[in-house]
Amino acid sequence: MANGHSAEAIEATTDRDLFSPDLRGPDGIRAPLNAGWEQQELNEKQRQEEEWQKEDEAEMMIDAISQALKRPFHISEVLTRPSKGQGSKLLHYIDARSVMKRLDDVVGMANWQTKIIETASGTRVLCELSVKIEGEWITKTDGSGDTDFEKEKGAISRALCRAATHFGIGRYLYNPAAFDRNNTPATWATPEGYDKMVAARADPTMYSHIE
Repeated sequence: MANGHSAEAIEATTDRDLFSPDLRGPDGIRAPLNAGWEQQELNEKQRQEEEWQKEDEAEMMIDAISQALKRPFHISEVLTRPSKGQGSKLLHYIDARSVMKRLDDVVGMANWQTKIIETASGTRVLCELSVKIEGEWITKTDGSGDTDFEKEKGAISRALCRAATHFGIGRYLYNPAAFDRNNTPATWATPEGYDKMVAARADPTMYSHIE
């Protein structure tokens, strides 16, 4: 050839550039030099997809826990008392036992705890409610003064209930539209209506109207 290189030499050089004697399979066939990089890219892509899947599953789990905590209580568990200074208006609330049962049912008795703190004045107590979600402890705090019934015990129970609202437990009871004048709950303020609303958000074709 004009440049002094034979066709055999060019072929040998090309073969040496594309293949490495160190990259041989069990059958002795040489593999391209870029085969290792391709495998690394494939492994990295698979690792990222697995991480994204775990993140999606974690978000779904947190959403499910949040929805379960926020779920309205059966009307038999909702208590009422007259509202001070608001005429015949009733206030709706739940007691500490309902809060504790909700926590047990949703996250399990080993995954929540409380700490009661008495303020310096001695007239108010704070409740630190901690819930373990996805391996992390989340703490919300709220307090209450003495109540007319069993002052100290009542303050602790009310502080727990108030701290629980920070996790969504019973928060709907603060909505003035949750109950009408006849003390009848709105559809969305019932367990069944809430379940339908959640299902409709997941699949809008299932329910065309939620009151």
